[in-house]
Amino acid sequence: MVPKLKVLAALRPEAIVAVERALGEYAEILPVYTYESGLAELRSRPDLDLILCGIYFGQTRMFDLLRVARRDFPGVPFVCCRIGDTEIPQVTVEAVGIAAKSMGAAAFVNLPVLRTADSDPEFRSLVLANARRRRA
Repeated sequence: MVPKLKVLAALRPEAIVAVERALGEYAEILPVYTYESGLAELRSRPDLDLILCGIYFGQTRMFDLLRVARRDFPGVPFVCCRIGDTEIPQVTVEAVGIAAKSMGAAAFVNLPVLRTADSDPEFRSLVLANARRRRA
């Protein structure tokens, strides 16, 4: 049996619900809601397979967490994401994605609406494609 992936999910509480629905069968979701708790969890978990961080995490501290993760934990893939139903200009979404990747993120996933199970397979595929694979 392959162990579940361990995913540090640095997101707003409402996004965690959607992530758990989409990934819960495949991953152990470790939710954090503040920058400080994200750092603490990151430093105490050498077995992480992926960091999933939302653009609104910790009062928009995604890039701060990304910077620390790339410096101190370069082997753990970092996926930036936007999960929500608010409208933001496409140019802003593109700029965030470019910035995230230029800082070392493995990917930027933009899913403006993740309220229904219909979007789960796409989200799951995009996120898990970037996870570090451990040997069983």
